[in-house]
Amino acid sequence: MDLFSDMRGHRQPAPLARHYDAMTFDFLSMLWRRRLLIAAVTGGIMLVTAVYLMVTPQRYTADLVLQFDFTREDSGGGGKASSVALDASTLVESEARIIRSLATARAVAARLGLDKETRTQSPGLLGGAAELIFPSSVRRMLRDLTGFGDGAEPTQRDIAAQRLLASLGVSNDTKAYLVTLTYRDTDPDRAALIVNAFGNEYLRRKMEATANASQRSSQWYGAQAQEARANLGRIEKEIEAFRIRTGFVELGQDGADIQQQQLRDMLTQLNAVSATRLAEETRLQRARDSLAAGNVPQTSDLGSSPVVQQLLDEEGKARRALDEMVAVSGERHPAVQRLRLSLSAVQERLQKQLAQSVANIETDVQAARAAEAALRERVAALQTKSIEARGLEGQLRTLQAEATAARDRLKQLSDAHQQASAVSELRPIIAQIVAPADIPSLPSSIKPSLVLGLAMAGGLMAGAGLSYLLEKRDRGFRSENEFAVETRTNCVGLLPNLEHYPGGLESLVFAEAVRSMVAELFPASNPPKFVLITSSAPGEGKSFVASAMARVLAMMGQRVLVVDGSPRRLLLGQNFPHEALLDQCLPQVGDAGGPGTSPVATVRRASGLRDSQNVYSNPAFEAMLREARARYDVILFEVAPVLLSADSALLREHADTVLHVVKWNDTLKSTVSATLDHLGKLGLDVAGVVLNGVDLEEQGRYDVSDRGRVYRNYKSFYQASA
Repeated sequence: MDLFSDMRGHRQPAPLARHYDAMTFDFLSMLWRRRLLIAAVTGGIMLVTAVYLMVTPQRYTADLVLQFDFTREDSGGGGKASSVALDASTLVESEARIIRSLATARAVAARLGLDKETRTQSPGLLGGAAELIFPSSVRRMLRDLTGFGDGAEPTQRDIAAQRLLASLGVSNDTKAYLVTLTYRDTDPDRAALIVNAFGNEYLRRKMEATANASQRSSQWYGAQAQEARANLGRIEKEIEAFRIRTGFVELGQDGADIQQQQLRDMLTQLNAVSATRLAEETRLQRARDSLAAGNVPQTSDLGSSPVVQQLLDEEGKARRALDEMVAVSGERHPAVQRLRLSLSAVQERLQKQLAQSVANIETDVQAARAAEAALRERVAALQTKSIEARGLEGQLRTLQAEATAARDRLKQLSDAHQQASAVSELRPIIAQIVAPADIPSLPSSIKPSLVLGLAMAGGLMAGAGLSYLLEKRDRGFRSENEFAVETRTNCVGLLPNLEHYPGGLESLVFAEAVRSMVAELFPASNPPKFVLITSSAPGEGKSFVASAMARVLAMMGQRVLVVDGSPRRLLLGQNFPHEALLDQCLPQVGDAGGPGTSPVATVRRASGLRDSQNVYSNPAFEAMLREARARYDVILFEVAPVLLSADSALLREHADTVLHVVKWNDTLKSTVSATLDHLGKLGLDVAGVVLNGVDLEEQGRYDVSDRGRVYRNYKSFYQASA
């Protein structure tokens, strides 16, 4: 849909299926027209691909598989397990990065002697040219200025290592703990050798690192064990000196004397008495809180007093009796008053008994406090007596604890040193080669047939895309169907170019094309009298079409008036060379039919563009049109381009229909669409569009259903008719 699609409401919309069918057909027609271009692009791409396949050697891929077992990590190390939990998949990825590191590649290059091979190779085309043109001092200065190659120049081993890494592939499976090494090379033996070298170098470096770590651990454990043994001897000497100096002797298996045992018993009793005192105080506080809130304390707090329980039962019975009497006799009955007095007496006795129970609890609390105070005094006395003994015992126990800790540490360090020494020379590593690389017998490159097939598909798509872009650049109308799709306007005729049609048959073809157009524009019933001939741009052949139509109408017996209202031709001083061309195929009636004058009259405008308003609004022009309608059967009125002048708007009240002339494969489609929309807004009825100057040789390649192709394919018909 273009910019002017919303202005076409007056035209009948074409069915959607026809629209898409036309689009599909146009696309297929475009591919057929550009088949040579598509074939050339496809052939070129396939040729380049074939040359590439011929000059590129086959590459072979060798692979090696490593498997990791993290359950053996630190086995036999004798140390404690690490408190940091590492994910095994993360460890696999880390080991894969170690394998494809530059250090591993350098070691492989040095072991296989690849750095020596690199040293004999040429430095490359650009590098050799630079070495020949510039001396070393100039090259060094250029590197310093540009910032490239700062520092030392890359060594031959680094160059070889980078080449190895460029062809090495390392992939890992984090679920199965597998690492796969692949190496691609033109020599299968070399590919297997290099990938096996990478695997063995990784295992060797891993084993060396593990052995070095075990040796360092063994040395560290030995030094720590010697230090712990010396510390233990020092502590044992201090304990012996302390016992000789103080004369303190431990009593009992746990080192406690009689005073300490008594103190323990007293503390146990004190804890029990303190708990009893706290319980009594809590019971007293709950009882007081209940009385303060007007409630009856719990039975457990009152010590399960039977008197209180009895009074509570009496109160309940009196309250129920009072409620029943009030419900039966009312509030003012004498029996109700007696029951109220009885309930008050029971409540008074209950309050006195509760107060007595609380007083008893207070007495128990006082007794518990007194017992606790007495026990505290006895405990304090025993503590004073045992302070001196406890001080000596504390010092001795401190020395003994230090000695025990020193013995434990010495034992752990000794065991760890023995285990580290045992595994320092033979410690299992966590990886092993489960599938070494074999020499591949089949190349791993893509099959040439598949590459050529992909090249063909890519060439076809590239050719189709290029054809589409070239087609989009050509924006003029070339066939009748394009008008139906783009403008929904009927194309009433295709007029061949008289100068390009081969075989000398242009006269017959052009004459028949004009007759077909006139027959379609002027039906037998109610033909138009005033036909406005318009165009979208100058030079599209309005005068040529008008003259040809006038001659055909004259042959049909019609009196025709041709009005040339174009002001541009007057200003440029143009003549009318098309008259000579028309004489070859459509001779005038007066010339071909014998004596007499031609029934075609021609009136040409004699004023410029700025005088259009005065010309077409002049009463003399109105009178001239009335006289012309009376004297002539058809008036063919040619006007200036629609969007460039106001002549079409000034003449819209007089025109019966409009014939729009479009130059074949020249006028922009957007300009034609805008012109037709503007004519619709003016209220002018466009009877049809005529394509003028059609090159039948080229136009026949565009649309098989077009009349231009039929003209070209069946030219024998015109030859026989001639």
